[in-house]
Amino acid sequence: MKKLLLFASFMVALSAHAQDYWSEQATSQPAASTGMRSISIVDDNVAWLSNSCGTTGCATIRRYSKTTNGGTVWSTSAIDLGASAANLEISNIWGVSADVAYAAVFPKAAGVVGGIWQTTNGGTTWVRQNTASYNGADGASFANLVYFWDANNGVTMGDPSEGSFEIYTTTNGGTNWVRVPAGNIPAALDAAEYGLTNQYTVTGDTMWIGTTFGRILISTDRGYTWTAAISPIPDFGGGINGSEAGDLSFTDSQNGLLQTSDFLLYNTTDGGNTWNSVTWDANLRNFGISEIPGLPNAYISVGEDLDAVRGSSFTTDGGLTWTNINDNPDANYVDGGVISFLNANTGFASGFSTSAAVGGIFKWNGNTLANDTFTAQQIATASPNPTTGVVELRGTNISQVEVYDVLGKQISSTNYSSLNNVSVNLSSLNNGVYMVKVTNATGNSSTIKVVKQ
Repeated sequence: MKKLLLFASFMVALSAHAQDYWSEQATSQPAASTGMRSISIVDDNVAWLSNSCGTTGCATIRRYSKTTNGGTVWSTSAIDLGASAANLEISNIWGVSADVAYAAVFPKAAGVVGGIWQTTNGGTTWVRQNTASYNGADGASFANLVYFWDANNGVTMGDPSEGSFEIYTTTNGGTNWVRVPAGNIPAALDAAEYGLTNQYTVTGDTMWIGTTFGRILISTDRGYTWTAAISPIPDFGGGINGSEAGDLSFTDSQNGLLQTSDFLLYNTTDGGNTWNSVTWDANLRNFGISEIPGLPNAYISVGEDLDAVRGSSFTTDGGLTWTNINDNPDANYVDGGVISFLNANTGFASGFSTSAAVGGIFKWNGNTLANDTFTAQQIATASPNPTTGVVELRGTNISQVEVYDVLGKQISSTNYSSLNNVSVNLSSLNNGVYMVKVTNATGNSSTIKVVKQ
């Protein structure tokens, strides 16, 4: 017990200089363990969340949460979907203002019709937009997502029904939805190929949607025409023989990453048509991934690391190196799997509420990405990690490196003359976990967990 207490004190001391990148806010959900399925950021002040059941076996939640002050305070209310509500569930919510938002809704029982619902009064009432019919005679209609580029132009995508994926577009805010002709959409490969709720990403006019057969449906013209590409994974939902699930993110129309639940990473430089395996280093996670709009090659990943510890990590080199931002037992570590950024200043990651006053969403704290100090404030990155011996530390003006074991005992301390690259030899140490504390010339420090193998 004494050793554990010493280690806890040591970790507190090492964390004293670390920046807190996230702050946890309450989404005001009345039920404990409420999670979320989607995050839609309208601007620096307004964002909408679709809430979902956070534990196995709990009741379906048909609610939204909304902020109008940048995520400090959230309001919530139930979404009235009408007489069939008990057999309906929300795929995602997309907001276009503080007053107007859209919900993609799917059926949970035969004979029940889902579709697109709209609110124009901030969530007080919701009305179905009937021209996106989602009512095929074959009973296969299932709305997976809705997305708007602005107040007028939007798209919604559903599973194959009556011969093709059910996709609609609108140019007038959903007053009229028009189904995309089957000839403009690649045919499903099999009756079991369909979309997944909220499994898509958009950059500019281009949308990418993952399917249960590992394909990516791609539209470069806001949903009017589509092509299909083969991804390196068999099923974005992870349903084929227990295969890995996947999540997509693009920094522009050509460059993107595909992250899997099995810690595989792939990149594309041709808009998702071909993919290459990425040999990544350090702290990739395995749930959700988001680009940082405006910053080429910058992404943030959330989920578990290879040690099954939840948190968040970032890369600024297109996925080659991942630096841990925070994890358990930090005070504010991201424990959910959905993440979205509007720009370098504004982003949110999902969590789980424990009461109406505690938890549910993590708010990105400020502009460290925007003012180009994000990497500098991490002080250094370490690679390879795990290592069999030498660790290369890359940073700015490194002045001191200290190595500690897991009990807080200092193993070594070396001073440097403001170097950007430092080699630390751990080959003489026993295999295990070590804490490498790096301090720069200005006195700022951060600690990297290094695994010696």
